[in-house]
Amino acid sequence: MAEQGAQETEARLGAMLSAVKSIREVGMRQAALARIIDLHPATETVQTIQALIARAGRGNLDVSLALAALVAVLEHPTQISYDARSALYMAANELAATEVSYILLEGAAHEGEETEDAPRPVIPNGPPMPLGARKSAARTRDRTVLTHLIHDPNMQVVDVLLGNPNLVEADLLVMAAKRPADRRALQRIAHHPRWSQSRRVRVAIALNPDCPLPLACRLCLDFRDSDLKDVARNAGSPPLLRGHATRLLERRA
Repeated sequence: MAEQGAQETEARLGAMLSAVKSIREVGMRQAALARIIDLHPATETVQTIQALIARAGRGNLDVSLALAALVAVLEHPTQISYDARSALYMAANELAATEVSYILLEGAAHEGEETEDAPRPVIPNGPPMPLGARKSAARTRDRTVLTHLIHDPNMQVVDVLLGNPNLVEADLLVMAAKRPADRRALQRIAHHPRWSQSRRVRVAIALNPDCPLPLACRLCLDFRDSDLKDVARNAGSPPLLRGHATRLLERRA
């Protein structure tokens, strides 16, 4: 009976990976995964996610695509209904699938977006510039300006910066490792189509003590073993996150 259940789980996982792989557009891939999650009873879905997690961190592109879609779906409550998420959480607890229950946690509600703020210099000792001017400057190719603007706290400036093709990974690592960090900025970086593909950036976000715990737990899913060990040993990480990283390593053993 147990063998048959394992075979059924593997069949569901295979269908999930095949469906995700066949869709190139990121948004459509996420929507397809949300439908797949809604298609099966909660217990079966949790078992499938467990099997997916057990295959992570091995450089399998199909698994990485599915995990990236899963992270995005779980980060946005509208993708999965509250009732469906609750059912999955209860099923994960009943199955003692702690690594799954942690990624189903909901983060704090998003704070309201600021519309304006006080003028501030773009470069040290420069003239204070209003928000509109800083947003315009965030589109520049000037490295001197960019290296200072990555410290701007306004989310509208952050949004423009993340879309600037002249930003490089080193800039994002500075933004992701900033202490203290704005949780909203970390979330924006984690979900950006370009920067969410960077393993080093994802690790830096997860290691940031200001990263929302649910997001950090989800980002850990596809980390390499060495990255998970860094999270598990990181004194600045919450104990729950360190334990989560340890469990993910054990699932791969």
